[in-house]
Amino acid sequence: MQLLKILYDYVETTYKAYPLACKPGCSLCCTQKVFATSIEAYYILDILSEKDLEKLFQIENYLRPKLTHNQILLSYKEGSEPHIEEIPESLEPCPFLTEEKLCKIYERRPLMCRLTASTISCEKGFAELPPFLFQISTIALQLVENIDLGGLYGNIFDLLKFLYQYKKGLVEEIPDYLLNTVDVDELPILPEEKDLRKWVGNLYRIPVKDEFTFRELLQKLRSDFKNYEALSFLKEIF
Repeated sequence: MQLLKILYDYVETTYKAYPLACKPGCSLCCTQKVFATSIEAYYILDILSEKDLEKLFQIENYLRPKLTHNQILLSYKEGSEPHIEEIPESLEPCPFLTEEKLCKIYERRPLMCRLTASTISCEKGFAELPPFLFQISTIALQLVENIDLGGLYGNIFDLLKFLYQYKKGLVEEIPDYLLNTVDVDELPILPEEKDLRKWVGNLYRIPVKDEFTFRELLQKLRSDFKNYEALSFLKEIF
């Protein structure tokens, strides 16, 4: 969880350096199309009330990813065109939006939400993200999936429902619409992209705990994971 929080904070600090139009009450991008990892869902589940969860079980027919973010990256790397789900013209608003159009889980919102921003007000009908922020968003989504070794990937609402039911002992099998996370260590950075390389390097050098840096702890997780079965994280977090 420490790696997740560090990644969140680092991304947020980077975004704050840009003149973004996003402000409290701006919620056009707050839809039910939110893809995330199981560790992100677990981080949110901890603060939800029974009433919040009841509301989640009332929504359905939202978009589900056919591939994880890292699977898409691998497809492009191999020279093939990944199958991306078609996004409808209109999407239902996120159930975590309050009547004031504020995010009820803002402090723990998934990375996908944190990366969605624009230098132009979305009320004009389109969004514009600075090229560098678009680049780091691709890297950050890859890293958050790498952090969740042996975990799951899918729509955040599916993940929350599943983790809640699993914790209660109501389900034992993972539904087929939740995907296994994929670890891809190689980052899509070109040699000439020095600013992007510096951004990643600074993240990797952030101290975490027990004299480990972000990068060292991530590598340790990879090494330790070899001794575990896939999805064994469920037994450890509950």
